[in-house]
Amino acid sequence: MLVISLVVTACGGKSGKKAGHGSEEGDVAVESTVDVGNGKVTIDLGGAQLRWDNLGDAELSAEEFERFNGDVVVTAYYETNNYTEDTTHEIGLRLNWDDKSLGDNRKVKEGKDSISFDVSDEQRKSIINEGFVYLYGHNVLVDKVEITGEIIEETESSEPLFTEENGLLHVSDGKLVNEAGNPIQLKGLANFYLSVQPQLARKSVFKRMKDEWGANVLRLPVNVDTSFWGTPEKGYASGSDEDRARITATLDKAIAAARETGMYAIVEWVVLEEKNPLAEIEYAKQFFEYVSSTYKDDKHIIYEICNEPNGEATWDNVKEYCSVIVPLIRNNDPDSLILVGTPDFSADLYAPMNDPLEYDNIMYVFHEYTGHNSKFQSEIEQIDKAMEAHLPVFMTEVAGTDAEQEDYYDMETIQQWMPIVEKYNISYIVWKLEKYSDFDRDDEYWNYMRENMKNDSPY
Repeated sequence: MLVISLVVTACGGKSGKKAGHGSEEGDVAVESTVDVGNGKVTIDLGGAQLRWDNLGDAELSAEEFERFNGDVVVTAYYETNNYTEDTTHEIGLRLNWDDKSLGDNRKVKEGKDSISFDVSDEQRKSIINEGFVYLYGHNVLVDKVEITGEIIEETESSEPLFTEENGLLHVSDGKLVNEAGNPIQLKGLANFYLSVQPQLARKSVFKRMKDEWGANVLRLPVNVDTSFWGTPEKGYASGSDEDRARITATLDKAIAAARETGMYAIVEWVVLEEKNPLAEIEYAKQFFEYVSSTYKDDKHIIYEICNEPNGEATWDNVKEYCSVIVPLIRNNDPDSLILVGTPDFSADLYAPMNDPLEYDNIMYVFHEYTGHNSKFQSEIEQIDKAMEAHLPVFMTEVAGTDAEQEDYYDMETIQQWMPIVEKYNISYIVWKLEKYSDFDRDDEYWNYMRENMKNDSPY
């Protein structure tokens, strides 16, 4: 029997403590017990109170459903709360508020009992695509949830992990090299903001990146301000203490999953809406103090300390910011690899070429969206000059779109750009995996980027 610690968003137990979406207390830690022999996963919710004012009463993680093959049964063991004939006592199972396909709300009996929902294989796969499923209700306390079905037994690979083979990365003569001093190229697929899509920060997602794309690195974006994309989730600086705790918990989970998968993990501080990295430097100090002290012994961690300085933010602003954040990180993690964003949305390598930072193991971030046809040739020239100057460059975003993320891909320019990236052995991250079903995309652009990454991949 295997016991796994995880976090399930749920209302608190019989004491009346409330936690979860829109709540004041944050997430609660629970345990998941996996009994392979009996085909059962038990999730201990400790008497979580289901309430209509909180749709996400209990988010059951897709990771639990990924353990199974085929149909499953979800059983909730409950006790009614303050039962009267005139009070509604119900439990349901849904992917979202409008989706009733998994199990609409059902009235429950007074006292202690259980209620079960049959989930077909197709519905189970929908939960995996969504990342979680809501167990919700009204005036009911749930002690535990059991998922039963055919559990897939995991087998451990005897092959050494990529991160174990390559160890701590560093910069030598403008190139990224592994611990033994051999040149290395990292290739990966970016996650979307952790505050917006926390359900993608899981081992099975990273394993698909590795197995299907040949990825050996992933990027974990922590947005500082409210999402640039118009979603309501708050960022690390703009949110509450509970928002910060939730983001940090998701990051911790993702870093652990990357470690287990053997992938390098770029922890990214998303400077975008606030334009100047100095704008929220106090929160940056808090964030990187936590990450660098917690993961100082993890060789697979890479720090990207300011994503895209823009607007009126100058290279001098970036340097001032680095004068605080780089020493802070290095105080805890002295041999760390640090990536630094450049002005104009990380599209200006001339600034560090003319005035480089005076730290070791620094790489400069460059972003390329080849759909900007008017800039394309000048950006090729910029990369050529940077390579001639032995400037260490890491391309943490590359895509065939323009920066507005339109559903348009310029195949001609991206097919010119990627051979240049390979010619100079530049490490890069494809922007972006926004939802789990993106793995199943089958279009010319997506297939090209996937096949390009798989070339010369160790997987």
